[in-house]
Amino acid sequence: MVYGPNVLLAFLGAAGVLIIALGVMAIPRYNLSPGRDDAKGFLARLQGKIDQADLKISAMEFLSTATLLGMGLGFAAFALTGAIAAGLFGVGLGFLGYWSYLDDRRAKRRRDYQEALAETVDILREGFAASNTLNAALHIVAEHAPAVVRSDFQEVVAAESLGQNFVDALYRVAERRRDVMLDRIVEALTLGKEEGGSINAILAVLGQSIRALASARRRIATSQTRVRWEARIVCLAPFSFLVILRQTAPDLIEPFLASIWGQGAVIVIGLMSGLAYQLMNRIGQRAIEPMESVGIAN
Repeated sequence: MVYGPNVLLAFLGAAGVLIIALGVMAIPRYNLSPGRDDAKGFLARLQGKIDQADLKISAMEFLSTATLLGMGLGFAAFALTGAIAAGLFGVGLGFLGYWSYLDDRRAKRRRDYQEALAETVDILREGFAASNTLNAALHIVAEHAPAVVRSDFQEVVAAESLGQNFVDALYRVAERRRDVMLDRIVEALTLGKEEGGSINAILAVLGQSIRALASARRRIATSQTRVRWEARIVCLAPFSFLVILRQTAPDLIEPFLASIWGQGAVIVIGLMSGLAYQLMNRIGQRAIEPMESVGIAN
């Protein structure tokens, strides 16, 4: 078993290279709205992500599901490999995998939402041209807008029918969605409400901007498809080989997995594969994810 320490040292060296790469490639982030998110607890921030992903569950239900999924995957990993380290890593992988699913779904829903705003702007322009009033145009949008956007404008119309200022309702929707282009639409509608006159020219420019952003994101996403699948295969390959070797050459692999070096190697492999996939996913998402809004200045 003399190859055990050498294998583990090789993995540790590769992990060091990965850490250096993460440090070099890390992009600094700045909080442009200090105190806004810091005042919210973890569950409140998680619930905000769940709402943006359009998952009809609470934050506690999400955490419970992720925990159960992790336990199930951990048991399966232990049964397939016989390694305790693989079982523990399976628990973490199941939990983080469900979290990654939330992030991916949230990002997709945010892209779909922003792209639907282009058609919403067209309906707003047509409604305003036909009725010459913002209130009537909002009622038309609430009835004919794309499904992913419609409920927000139905909320605005419902608030207006109860005697509330529809601008306040729009601000509440914008605060929840945190979409930069929706903020610009809300600002245009606020301007039309306060100053009067036509805002069709502003809405036309906004529609063109939204479509240009959507077109650029689709091109980037298409070019990323093959690379993403290759990254998934590479990250899963070590565990696939481990399972295959245990079934085809148990005398070779089981003594190594039973040693401390084997357990350590499984942990390091798992960490490196998980970090590599997460890094790939984050870098890819940054190119196509809509920018997070920091709010509308009042």
